[in-house]
Amino acid sequence: MLTRLRNRLAAQHLLRRSRHPYTVDTRTGPLLVLPGVLDPVATKVGAWLGERMAAEVRAGEAWADMGCGTGVVGVAMAQRGASVTCLDIDADCVRNARANAALRCVQLDAVASDLFAAGPGQLYGVVYNAPFWPGDGDGRPFGRAMYAGGAFEAIHRYRAEADARGVTRVLLALSEAGPRHAEARGAFGTHDVRAREHVGGEWLVLLEARRA
Repeated sequence: MLTRLRNRLAAQHLLRRSRHPYTVDTRTGPLLVLPGVLDPVATKVGAWLGERMAAEVRAGEAWADMGCGTGVVGVAMAQRGASVTCLDIDADCVRNARANAALRCVQLDAVASDLFAAGPGQLYGVVYNAPFWPGDGDGRPFGRAMYAGGAFEAIHRYRAEADARGVTRVLLALSEAGPRHAEARGAFGTHDVRAREHVGGEWLVLLEARRA
């Protein structure tokens, strides 16, 4: 409970105070954080997921970075030679992903999209740094980034849309500090655990959809 409260207050503080762009360091390289976009180092999951996905992709594979935020995950995959599309409902995040692609000198597409609504056609894989708190938020950046709906509808929709598109690899990252974590995992459907690691006082997990 204390970890969840601390993370929530820290994220809200970052969004209120980040009036100007600033740069953070990650293991995959420097990263620009624009105003209104969550810092993936301070909030842990994004920076960790970028490292994990750099080891998951191969050159030439077509991947989408869903809910891309700063683009930390998509840029890391593009650095490994994957063909990447960054998708986010927030236009500020789309701009941030493009800026970080330029900063790291990699090529990727970044598109404003509600999940797959404006996404690319054929994909080999997709990964989602998903909102993992139950509830609807308030429509502002923090709410969109952290709240998945009362019954984790965002995660349900993500899995259903990815399956409908025939995506071969469908991955989801969560923090176990989220309330009702087991329900968030259940919303993703049948899956295997690709990675689970204790980072900064909380457990982070990367799940992959299990195919019949």
